[in-house]
Amino acid sequence: MNWLRFGNPELLHLLWTVPPLILLLLFGLRQKQQALRQFQINVNPAHLQHHKIQAGLLLLSYLFVILAIARPQWGVKSEAVAERLDVMLALDISTSMLAEDETSVRRLTHAKEIMLSVLDELEGDRIGLLYFAEASFVVCPLTSDTGTLREFLGAVTAGTLVHSGTRIGNAIEIATERLVSDQNGAKIASDFGGQKVLILFTDGEDHGGEAVEAAKVATQKGVHIYCVGIGNAIRSVPIPLQAGVGTEATPYKRDASGRLVLTALDETRLQEIAQAGNGNYHHATAGLTELATDLARLEKQKFRIRSDGEYQDRFQLFVAGALVLLICEALHFTLWSRRSQR
Repeated sequence: MNWLRFGNPELLHLLWTVPPLILLLLFGLRQKQQALRQFQINVNPAHLQHHKIQAGLLLLSYLFVILAIARPQWGVKSEAVAERLDVMLALDISTSMLAEDETSVRRLTHAKEIMLSVLDELEGDRIGLLYFAEASFVVCPLTSDTGTLREFLGAVTAGTLVHSGTRIGNAIEIATERLVSDQNGAKIASDFGGQKVLILFTDGEDHGGEAVEAAKVATQKGVHIYCVGIGNAIRSVPIPLQAGVGTEATPYKRDASGRLVLTALDETRLQEIAQAGNGNYHHATAGLTELATDLARLEKQKFRIRSDGEYQDRFQLFVAGALVLLICEALHFTLWSRRSQR
């Protein structure tokens, strides 16, 4: 029977005790009948009938208890429906993120603070984490475990930044591929497709030329791209080298001619990418509220949580049946006692 199963089928072996109990009860009733006839010429049939009913009720309640502890199950559990966004957070880890703007705070540090705030806004959604520079790689796939994401972000330090160039287009391609292909396993099925989101946290420096085109392709696949600008768009600053951290004279990055390399936030570039990606651009210092508003407006993906064919426990019905039978037995005994006393 595919529609019925037992959670503890080994306990069904207790059913073998039912036939001996039936024989024992029949033997006991027969012995009692013979004993009554030895002392009474006329035995009241109702008296024996009372004991038969009482024994039958107790036997049935015992049978129901065995079935209850064997945990009968039938009927698939109902499927829950949930809503959420799939969001990939992309952090720029190129060496330009070591630069300190007017606040004397590294761009990397500022970006991490903003990302942690975004995680609070995305509670309940699935979030992934991607690092990008010349190359891009997903360090955490889509997950609802924000604690893991916070640990990954906490592990990113100035010493982590060993990449020099930046290819934003490659980051968009990798993130789009993961957002489109990554599913949450067999337990969850999408009923209504919502938007998927990529949020870039970067100073906008891009040594590749394919970012806008990659954003357009991502939009065609249902991905919205938002850019969060880190840095100062007006004032250019030098890029400190990691080797100079902790020394009195901090060396700065220079080009092949020995000239100091300066970096500034490229807001124009990020605005173009966001526009091509059907999203918006926000500056890190003031755009968190606007970003949260944008994300709240997006249509969330509706998911039906499958039960994996799990059956619903029905042992409660048998427990209730056993209790009803015991109550009936007690009432029958009480009523019979009152009649016998009359």
